[in-house]
This record gives sequence, C-alpha cells and structure tokens, in this order.
Amino acid sequence: MDLLSFDAEPLYFDNPPSEEVVQLLQQAAEDYSNGTAEADLQRAYQLAPEHLMVLVSLFRYYFYRHQFAEALDISEKAREVVRQKLGLPGDWRAISEAQLFDGHEHDMVLVRFYLFCLKGEAYLYARQGKAEKSIPLLEKVAALDSNDQLGTTALLAVVNRNLQQAEMTTND
Repeated sequence: MDLLSFDAEPLYFDNPPSEEVVQLLQQAAEDYSNGTAEADLQRAYQLAPEHLMVLVSLFRYYFYRHQFAEALDISEKAREVVRQKLGLPGDWRAISEAQLFDGHEHDMVLVRFYLFCLKGEAYLYARQGKAEKSIPLLEKVAALDSNDQLGTTALLAVVNRNLQQAEMTTND
C-alpha cells in the first residue's frame, strides 16, 4: 500500500470543530510567543477532546516547548482516536499489515496519521532517554511500512547508535 498516496481523500481537518474551538486555536497561535497560548489550547481541548485539529495543535505546542511528556500524552490520545476510527486492535503491537491496510484504501490519511503518531511517540521517548520504549515502536512502524516511506529506518538507526554509545560509556 502506498502511504504517500493522497487521492483526494478527506484530511483529518476537513471536519471542522465548532467556531468557538477554531477561535480558541487561532487565539492560541497569536498568543504563542507571550506564553498564554496553553490556556486557550486547554479550553479548546475541553470543548473538543477528540478532534484531531485540537489534538495536533496541543501536541505541537508541547513539542515545540520541549514538554515531551505532555506531547507524548497528547499523541497517545490522538492515536487512540484514530485507532477507533480505523477499528484497529487496542494494542499497537498486535496490529498486522493486513489489519492496517486492508479495507482502509479510503482512509490512508488516517493510516499515515496513526503511523506518524507511533513514530512521533518513539522520537519523544528517545528525546527523554528512553530508547527501550522507543525502539519497539520504531521497529513496528518499520515493519508496517516495508517501503520506508515514512523514513523510520533512519530514526531507528540513530536511536540504536545512541543506545550503543550510551551502553559503551556506561561500561567504561
């Protein structure tokens, strides 16, 4: 399955949230530099806790502020929303390539989003020094994306190399 094919599929933003939520997100974007954006984002989250536009906005806020634990929590919530929409198993380790792609030809944006959540979570774990949690996620994404269209193998190589260097430093 081609993870880069978009074929006029609806994007996850095509179902807009309420006008109040949109205004809160716009206000948060305007207030990012003065440190008051989080309150608007949290209010938007309270109003639309499962809307991907809200979750992506909140994720980006935490990610760019290097609040990786909070970003990880939001990514897991977004992934759960998408998992339910796609009807995938609750445990990402149990997902097969067939489950991910069969019958989801018109949901490739969501399939990609799901895989990007897993990859993003792996990156966040790696940034927190938790390679032992990062590597299985990256290996799963790499297995599901056999053509490496999402570029997971390069990140997996970096995490593995950093883990080996850390182990060598610890053993010295």
